[in-house]
Amino acid sequence: MQKFENMKVLTLNFREYLTHIPDISHLPNLEKFSFKYCCNLITIHNSIGYLNKLELLNAYGCRKLKSFPPLRLTSLKELELSGCESLNSFPELLGKMTNIEHIWLCGTSIRELPFSFQNLSELRDLTLSEPDVNKKIMVRLSSNIFMMPNLSKIFAEDCRLLLPKHKDILSSTVASNVEDVILINNNLSNECVQVVLTLCANVKYLNLSNNSIKILPECLNECHLLRALILDGCKSLKEIRGIPPNLEWFSAMRCESLTSSCRRMLLSQVCCFFLH
Repeated sequence: MQKFENMKVLTLNFREYLTHIPDISHLPNLEKFSFKYCCNLITIHNSIGYLNKLELLNAYGCRKLKSFPPLRLTSLKELELSGCESLNSFPELLGKMTNIEHIWLCGTSIRELPFSFQNLSELRDLTLSEPDVNKKIMVRLSSNIFMMPNLSKIFAEDCRLLLPKHKDILSSTVASNVEDVILINNNLSNECVQVVLTLCANVKYLNLSNNSIKILPECLNECHLLRALILDGCKSLKEIRGIPPNLEWFSAMRCESLTSSCRRMLLSQVCCFFLH
C-alpha cells in the first residue's frame, strides 16, 4: 500500500457494486474523495473521519447509506450528503471544522442536527430540502443552530420543521446574525413564525411562502432591518398585525384569506407591494 501514500484524489463514483468503503488510513495525503451515486453503499470505515488533509468529501446519492462515521477533518471545505435518502443522522463532529461555509442537506432522512454541528464555526449557509413532495421529512432545529456566529442564511423547503417552543426561548437570548430566512412550504404554525421572528430579529429578507400561517404577530414590528417580506401562497393568512418600519418590498400573492382592512393597511404603509 506504500505506493498509494501520496494519492491526493480518489474517485469511486457510480460504482454499483460498492457496498463498503474499507480502511483508508493508508491514504494520509488524500485531499478529494468522491463516491457519489454508489447506490448500494451501506457502510463506511471510521478511518474516513481522520484524514487531516481531506478538503472535499462527496457522498451524493448514496441512497442506502444509513449512517456516517464521526468526523475530525480540520481541512475539510466541502461536505456533500444530499441524496442520501436513508441517512438519518448528521455525522458527529469531533472538533472544530473552520473551512466549511455551506452545507446542503437535500433529500436525506436527517431529523436533527447534533450539538456538535456548532463545530462548523464558519458556516454561512444552511440548506434543507426534500425534493419528494410526498415525503416531507421532519427536521428539528434548535435555537443553538440559529445562534451560530457566522450563519447568515437559512433555507428550508418542503420539510416539516420542528422549532423550539416560544416559552422555552430565554428572554436574555440575543438575536442571531441570520439575515436571509427562507422557509417555504414547511407547515409552519403561527407559533413557529413567532419563534423565527424572535430568534432572527436581525433578518433582512424573510420568505414564508406556501405555509399554513393565519396571523403574523405584532413582534414583526421589531424586525427593524427587514427590507423584504414574501408571503406568496399563504392561503390561510388572514391578518398581519405588524409592519416592519423599514420594509421596502412586500408580496402576498395568492393570499386568498387576507382581510380587506389588512390590505388597505398594507397599501398605505408599504411602498412596493404585490397583492393578487
